[in-house]
Amino acid sequence: MLVWRRPLPVVAAVVIALAIAACSDGDDSNSATTGGRVASGDDVVFGSGELPQTIPAEFPIPAGSSIGSTLVVTSSGFTELVARVDDGMGATARFFDQSLVQAGFTVDSSVLQDQLWLIEFSKDGVRGTIDITEPAGGISQAVIRYNVP
Repeated sequence: MLVWRRPLPVVAAVVIALAIAACSDGDDSNSATTGGRVASGDDVVFGSGELPQTIPAEFPIPAGSSIGSTLVVTSSGFTELVARVDDGMGATARFFDQSLVQAGFTVDSSVLQDQLWLIEFSKDGVRGTIDITEPAGGISQAVIRYNVP
């Protein structure tokens, strides 16, 4: 008698597909979580290498910084970007503390918490944060969030 056996990879793929379908809520749109909110895929724009247009022109960025990944939620204007700065965490924090004020922003708080420097700022009712870490000696990373709800 001839018995047909399905190859194991095909069976595994079918089982995985069924598990994914069972866990899905039926909404197949892309989504991203931003600050506790979920936005649809059409509402989120990812980029890299340059400041998004949602960041005001007067917003200070240290000279020589490299802009990494960016995320913009178009419906709210929430913007997040990662910048690599060729300076230590303390110097980067001092730059933002001074330059934000010079650009007309208010520095609401600027504190070192363990290995993270957190700056909270505002201007014209718009709030933002900057999380500064130092992943390598003499190089810091600033995660800038603008228009934070």
